[in-house]
Amino acid sequence: MDIKEIGKKIKEYDYKKLLNTKAFLIVGCITLIGIAILVSTLVNSKPQETANNESTKILGNTVLVDNNVSGEEETVNEENGVDDFFVMTVMNRQSVRDEALEVLQQIADNPEALPDAKEKALADIAAIAHNITIEGNIETLIKSKGFENCVAIISGDKCSIIVKSKGLLPGELAQILDIVYQQSNILPENVTVIEK
Repeated sequence: MDIKEIGKKIKEYDYKKLLNTKAFLIVGCITLIGIAILVSTLVNSKPQETANNESTKILGNTVLVDNNVSGEEETVNEENGVDDFFVMTVMNRQSVRDEALEVLQQIADNPEALPDAKEKALADIAAIAHNITIEGNIETLIKSKGFENCVAIISGDKCSIIVKSKGLLPGELAQILDIVYQQSNILPENVTVIEK
């Protein structure tokens, strides 16, 4: 084969057939989701700058002036940091899901996509919607057990639970694992509980 024949074959190849293959669509979706997670992680890992560059102050927080109780400001800032962590975690989870849902919806709506790819995209959309409902139920039930804050993240047959706690007791851990199992049928050995 000489270079002219190779060039001719490249020009004549039907690339539309390649773009409509299930493998290409799946690899494309996974790549987009990976890029979204990477960008989200990079954006949220940058330290927040404040007006006078002090790491313990957060813009928008109020501080009592002339308060003689020492250590109270640090406790307030530490608690706000933990609460901010939970808010950011929920926002990151939602952002990544929104991007994944958008990609899957584009595949499902594409008239040129293969029927198998459309079915897989619709099944993935349904699974994500189901996980969102289960995560919300888990978070609500764990908070009802006395935990101030909680975030649940389901990924396939695994679940991560982040709770605001200063030391989980064995009974509390058992309650969390039971709630996760009752709501999602995820076995306790596939559940990771993280204290924050």
